[in-house]
Order: sequence, then structure tokens, then C-alpha cells
Amino acid sequence: MNERRSVGVDGLVHAVRGMLDAAVAQARAATLPWNYAALLHARRRLGERGFGVITLRGESLPLTPGLLAGLSAGPIWVPTVGFVLVEAATTTDEGIQSPVEQLVLRAAEEEHPIPPGLAHALAASEAATRENGAPPDEPPRLELPTTLHAATATRTLILLSEARPRGWPA
Repeated sequence: MNERRSVGVDGLVHAVRGMLDAAVAQARAATLPWNYAALLHARRRLGERGFGVITLRGESLPLTPGLLAGLSAGPIWVPTVGFVLVEAATTTDEGIQSPVEQLVLRAAEEEHPIPPGLAHALAASEAATRENGAPPDEPPRLELPTTLHAATATRTLILLSEARPRGWPA
């Protein structure tokens, strides 16, 4: 088993970057306002704890309270659920740079119905990035609100927003 996602010599996660570029392109083609995408995932390789984020540029970072604050206005696409908002979070330690370990999610108001083509592309992307050990069949539908724990999460979350979240690297 690989201990890290496939990272290029430039330190970027190119496979995820391509998937995120495709999600943004699908949204633009459907005239939806989302111009930014990122992947949220559990960081458990090499003893890491908490959630991580892979940016549209392909950077892999721990999801800290500072980065999480930038998500307050944007919906997060969760396969089999739809769009959610982060209601609360806990970190691995007390420090401001400590990775987020738990996310409390609630249903988001659906301002824009998601076109079937984009929903299909996101679902296919999610299936391709499923963590090792995830059941091969569709997961049960999450009841919202819910708490996701990085130690047990087996699915990735695709973030779509109108712009790069405040405080995130360019």
C-alpha cells in the first residue's frame, strides 16, 4: 500500500488536480457559479491524524481551523447526500495549526439544483478517490446533521465554491 497519495516531483497531487479541474469545467459548462474545487479527505498515512485538503492547484495540506474558517460560505458536495455546510469542528490538539479531527455537517440550502451530468461526474470522481478499506457498494445515506471522524472516514468530500476560500493558498 502506498503511504502517500501520488505526488509529483513538484510536490503536487496531479491526479486529484485533474479531477478537480474537470469538476470546475463541468460546473462552468452548466452555467453554475462554482469556479473552485478542493478535495477533503482523512489523513491517516505515515501516522498523520485529522482531515486534509488537496487544493485546486494540487497542494496537499492538513485541514486546520484557519483553513476551515474559509469554508463557512461554501457548500461541500458529499456523495449520496448532496450539499452540506460545516456546522462545527474539533481539532487533534489545542493549537491553531492542529488538524481538524471531526466535522459536524448539516444540510445546505440548495440554491442551485445540480445538473445530472455534474452529479454523475462528482460521483465517479468520488468512487475513484475512495479510501482503502471502503466498502465497494454504495454507502448508506448519511442522516444530517452528522459528525464525520477522520479516524473512521472512508469517503472523500468534494468542495465546490464560487471562489478560492478565504485564507487558502493561491
